[in-house]
Order: sequence, then structure tokens, then C-alpha cells
Amino acid sequence: MKAKVKIPAPAKKDWTVSGGDIETLFNNLERHGWWGRYESHEDKKPRKTGDKFTEVVITGSPRIILPKWKDYGKASRAEKKSWDDMYKALKKHEENHHKIFTDYADEWKSQLEAGDDLAKADFEKAWKGFKKELQKRQDKYDARSGHGKKEGVILMVP
Repeated sequence: MKAKVKIPAPAKKDWTVSGGDIETLFNNLERHGWWGRYESHEDKKPRKTGDKFTEVVITGSPRIILPKWKDYGKASRAEKKSWDDMYKALKKHEENHHKIFTDYADEWKSQLEAGDDLAKADFEKAWKGFKKELQKRQDKYDARSGHGKKEGVILMVP
């Protein structure tokens, strides 16, 4: 089976969080439930010849969602540094999720290309397997990194 990977760079989106000091900011981030998020929105565009899928394009509409601190301009230099350090680590963490997606898409592409064309049911089973394995890899990364905490996604109280 022929396969291609066409995954663009992630779109960026902000969500606004308020807090006049680091402690309030932290509490508001925690209340939100997540600080940053990566969404791959993986998809496939298969092409069928006869009764077999002969080609597929692996796609996605990836998006990284990061917080924007509404009260940043009012913060002290030390609070801004704490935010900037956390934000940089969070951005990198979410970019790592994107890399997991693109790396695994490339790996899956190679697996498909090494095999024969697939009947629709077999292709759909393989796609479900791809999505399940992708989520497993993302979850494993989050577990290993403590959802970024071990990579510096923390706010230090000055």
C-alpha cells in the first residue's frame, strides 16, 4: 500500500487566565483543569481501487492551546520570570506531543508501505489500531513527564 504523511505545523490558540499574583494564577490554572493542551485531530484519506485500499494520506489538524496570563503586565519581575520559565517548558511539552504524533505517523506509514493493499475492514481495523497506539504513546509521555512537571512546567512562588 502506498502512504503519505501530510501533517502541518500545529495551529496556536490561547486561553486567558487571570491572577494578580502567582498563587492566584496557579489556583486559576488548576481550576481550569489543564494548563496546555495538544490536539492532533488525526485523520486519513484512503483511496480505493477495486475492493482494496491502495493508498492513504495520513493527515491531521494539530493544535496547541496555551494559557495567556491576563495580568502579566501587572506582575513583578520575579513573577514574570516564573511565568516565562513555566510557559517555555509548557510550550516545549506540547510541541513534544506533536513530535510523538508526527513520528508515529511516519512509522505507521512505513508499516503500511511494507504491506499489501488492504480490504476496507482490514484498513479500518489498522486505523483504529493506529489511533489506539498513538493515544498510548501520548499517555506514556505524560506519565513519564508528570504532564510536564518533570520538564519544568511549574510555577515558582518568588
